[in-house]
Amino acid sequence: MKITEKDGIHIEGEKTVVADSRSSQGDINLVSHAHFDHMHLNDSEVVCSELTAKLAGARADKEVERIIHDKVELYNSGHILGSSAAKIKGEENVLYTGDVSLRDRVYLDGFKPVSADILIVESTYGIPAYTFPKQKVIENRIKDFIQDENKPQILFGYSLGKAQKIQKLAEQATNRPILAHGAVKKMNNAVEESSNLNFRAKPYGENRDIMKENGILIAPSRSSQSDWVEKLVKETDAVKAGFSGWAATDSFKYRGGYDQTFQLSDHCDFNGLIKLVEQVDPEKVYVQHGFDEQFASYLKREKGYNARALKKNQSSLIDF
Repeated sequence: MKITEKDGIHIEGEKTVVADSRSSQGDINLVSHAHFDHMHLNDSEVVCSELTAKLAGARADKEVERIIHDKVELYNSGHILGSSAAKIKGEENVLYTGDVSLRDRVYLDGFKPVSADILIVESTYGIPAYTFPKQKVIENRIKDFIQDENKPQILFGYSLGKAQKIQKLAEQATNRPILAHGAVKKMNNAVEESSNLNFRAKPYGENRDIMKENGILIAPSRSSQSDWVEKLVKETDAVKAGFSGWAATDSFKYRGGYDQTFQLSDHCDFNGLIKLVEQVDPEKVYVQHGFDEQFASYLKREKGYNARALKKNQSSLIDF
C-alpha cells in the first residue's frame, strides 16, 4: 500500500482512494465534509454522507452525485454536521479521519474511534500548547460573556459549522436579537433544510439597525478586520469576539483584532489527538496538516507508535 499527499490524500491499494481532493481523480473519490477546502470540484461521483452531499451542493450551487461503496465505511467524525471519517477496507484496514473532534459540542456528537491497521490523522493542534479546557467550561464561559455584556456584539466563526454552534449558544444565553451575515445565513438555510436544526437569526442586511438595540451579529471569521466591521464597531460601540482553537495563544486575539476570544474548536486538541490514536491503536500512523512533524515525533518518542508526517508530493511513504 502507498499513501501520499498530493492534491488530497491518495491511498493506493487494490483500489485508489483519493480523499478530500479538489480535482484529482481516483477509483473512489472521498469527501469528508462540506468545507470548501475539502470539496471535490469535478463532476465525478463521490463517497460522502448524505448530509455532506446536501451541504456541499448548497455551497457549490449544484447537485453533488453521492454514491455508496462497499470498500468504504463512514463514521461521524464530529467536525461539522455531516462530516465523516472513513475506514477503507482491504488486507490492511485504513482509517482516514479527515478533520476530527472527539468532543460532544452544543448539538454535535464527537467521533467514536474505531480500530484500524493504518491511521491517517490530522494534527491541526498537535502540540501541548493547544490543550483546551473541558467543553462545558468553554460553552459556559461563552454564554456568560453573552449574558453579561451590555453592548452590541459581533461574534466571528466559520460560516458553516462554527457559526451555527455560536448561534445556538447565543440562543441559550439570551433573548437579545440575533442577526446573521449573508454568508452565515446562507449556511443556516442549508442546515435547516438538511437537518432538524433551526435558527432564530434574522438576515443582517435588512435588519442592520437592530444592532443599535444591543443586537448580536454572527459573522464569518474572514471579515473580522474588514472595513464594514470597523465602521459598525464605531457606530454601535460593539464588542468583537473570536472563536477558535487558536485562541489558546494570544496571537489569535491580536491577528483578528478581537476584544475577547474563546477556545471553541471543531478539531481535537493535543490530548484529544493522543486519545484518538490510542483508541484506534494502529500499526502505522500517518500525520497530516498543522503540527504534523511535531505530533508524529511525539507519538514515536513518547508512545512508541510507528508514526511519520505526510509531506506534499513526497514520492513514497511505504517504508517507515
